[in-house]
Formats: sequence, structure tokens, C-alpha cells
Amino acid sequence: MPRSIRQFLCSALIIAAVFISSNANAQQPLERFEEVAAGFKNPGRDYGTVPFWVWNTKITKRNIDSMLNDYRKNDFGGVIIHPRPGLITEYLSKEWFDLFEYALQQGKKLGLNIWIYDENSYPTGFAGGLVGEQMPEAYNQGQMLYMEEATRLPADLSAFFLFLKEENGSYKDVTNDLKDEEGKTGHYQLFKKVNYQRSNRGSVAGPIGVSYVDLMAKGVTDKFIDIAYKSYEKVVGKEFGKTIKGVFSDEPTIINEGHNCVRWTPDLFDRFYKDWQYDLRLHLPSLFKETGDWKRVRHNYYQVLLELFIDRWSKPVSTYMSDHQLTWTGHYWEHGWPSPYHGPDNMAMYAWHQMPGIDMLFNQFNEDKPVQFGNIRAVKELGSVANQLGKTRTLSETYGGAGWELTFKDMKRLADWEFV
Repeated sequence: MPRSIRQFLCSALIIAAVFISSNANAQQPLERFEEVAAGFKNPGRDYGTVPFWVWNTKITKRNIDSMLNDYRKNDFGGVIIHPRPGLITEYLSKEWFDLFEYALQQGKKLGLNIWIYDENSYPTGFAGGLVGEQMPEAYNQGQMLYMEEATRLPADLSAFFLFLKEENGSYKDVTNDLKDEEGKTGHYQLFKKVNYQRSNRGSVAGPIGVSYVDLMAKGVTDKFIDIAYKSYEKVVGKEFGKTIKGVFSDEPTIINEGHNCVRWTPDLFDRFYKDWQYDLRLHLPSLFKETGDWKRVRHNYYQVLLELFIDRWSKPVSTYMSDHQLTWTGHYWEHGWPSPYHGPDNMAMYAWHQMPGIDMLFNQFNEDKPVQFGNIRAVKELGSVANQLGKTRTLSETYGGAGWELTFKDMKRLADWEFV
């Protein structure tokens, strides 16, 4: 690999996004085999491998020129400009956009497609901390509920916002009657709101000390669109749908963090009651332990989370992309199934992307613990959504984290498995 590219890439992470064609749209005329076969010799930029072009240092026009020429020389179809930790050039600053626009114009001259990676660095949604900075309620209203059990109410009640008491196998909300509970013993469940940790976006996933945001809370996605997408639109919007093919979103999530916590959002209880006609507050213990009608409660709860995630994240972003002739691609955290903690249903989220995708990283294969390669379910789910909804292209983020020892033989072996 040329030294100029090595200087820009994270030393431990090279990611190639492999665009995989799907014959999902039956209305399109089928190509003859000879035409398809001939395309393999010269597939064109729309079918070429598109790597994450990591910007993780001080960006210069000299390096941009050198690397784009290397990409063109080696038959890449385009690049996804990807901020990562180590970035010195201020993210989304005037200097950032000056350099991005320069890279766009140089890529256009070379016949390369340019894709926007919409975060610094991941997961998508917090704009490198700018969303929380401009909209504190995006992260400080609580994202989890923590449950504590007690036989007596504690002296300091200020940390908790909801108090339940078990009576005859069911739960009563005593939050407004705490004076009546003073000195009594019983089986109490105490709940407090917990925010995302401010440090968990550091080093690996973005600026240190920045909190992730609640993508289910009203207005948060709109703020992200204003900061991330509309900023690009002002500078390079004339190339949307042309040289700029689209946007890559990386693992947007409604992750649940912490021990003995469940995911929460400010209007969760109201939305739950509207959908299911009973008060989730009185059934919260069923989310923590197998008590009461816990299977029904958990099903209903995760259905509400999914609908909020779709309504307040997927739909607004999908609409923006369609309105601006952009292809929305990327992926969610599809490796944890059947855990719903990152998102209850990835397949439902894929439906809103013009080109849905999955993650298939590392140079390994394992069907015993199918986290990435070997995870047949994830690939089948992606293909299923494409077939059902007539999406002609899907994406696989492949080879990332595979190490410098990755060979072409490895790459072919791993890609062949995905194609099959």
C-alpha cells in the first residue's frame, strides 16, 4: 500500500465497503449473461469497491491529491470520507468543508464517486458532540431507567422519580403518597433516570467526554439533520445525487447501557399507553425480572421502542435523502441478535434505507459464535428485505479490522462466502 495512504489510515483498521448488486427488482429487464460477465472486467465506478477514506490527522490538499490518485490508479469506484479519532482538522468547520469540497472536485475530475460518512466517528447521531452541545435535552433527560429494590424507603428520595410498592402480587404507584409510606416496611421498587455516560464516546468512538444522544426523543434527529446533512448541503448540495452519491450511517442505536437498567425516553409511558392501553409504570418490574405477565409486557415494550426508533430516526432521515437525490446506506448493530438492546428489529430499520447494509468485519469465520463472518442470518435478512421491497442494491462493510496481514486470498474467501 502506498505510504501516502498508510499515513491517513488508522493503523489497526482498514475498512472496505463492498457494494453487492441485488436482482430484487423484478420489473427491470434481466441482463444477458454475456453482458454481466463482461462487466466483471470493467465494472465501472458504481460497482467498484468503495473504501472508508479515513481522515484522522491534519488534512492537507497535498495528501488529498496523492490519495485520490492512488485510489483511481487502483480502480476503486469512489471513497467514503470518514472522520476518526486522531482527527486534528476541526470537524464540520469551515476548514473541514473547504477540504471536503476540494476532495469532491478532485474526485470528480478523476471519475470517483464521493460518499459522506455522517459522523465523527460512530455511532451515527451525535455529530461528534455538536448535537448535545446545541441541544442539551438530546442527552440529559435520561436514556435508561435504573431499578433498585428496598424493604424501606431511603432517607434521600431525590435520586428517584418513580416509586412502586408490591401489594398482593401487583404493583401500586406510591410516588405521590410517600409521606404515607414513611416508617413502613414492604417490597418497594425505586426507579431513577440514568443518562448515557459522557466518556463512552472517547478514543474508540469519537471525541473524549461526549455523550451519545437519544434518537427516540422528539427533535433530536431534526437537530442532527440540521447539523450534519444541511451543513454539507450548503457547501456541496449541487453535487447531491451526482458526484456525491449518498450517505453512510454507522450503527445508529438506541443502545441500553449499564447494569439493571432498561431503555427509556421522555414520552415512553404516554406512547406505550396510547398503543397498548395499559400503564407501563405499573409493570416496569416485568422488564427487569420474570414477574407478572412479563412476556407480553416485554413484547409490547420493545414494539414501542422500535416504532419510536423508526418514526423519529429512520423516517426523517429517509425522507431527507429521497428529497435530495441521495442514497442512504450504512448498517445497524446486527450481531447481537436475539438481544434487543441496540435496536429491537434491524430488518424493520433496513426498509427505510435506499441501499441497506450489514457489517462483516475481521479476517475470521465462525459459525459456532456467528458474530460476523459465519453469521448467515444477518446476510439472509439483508437479502430478504431487498427482495421484499425491490431494493436493487445492498451493501456490506467488509474486511475492517482484518489487520495488515490480510491477503487477496483472504478477501476472496470472505467475499465468496457473502456472495453465496
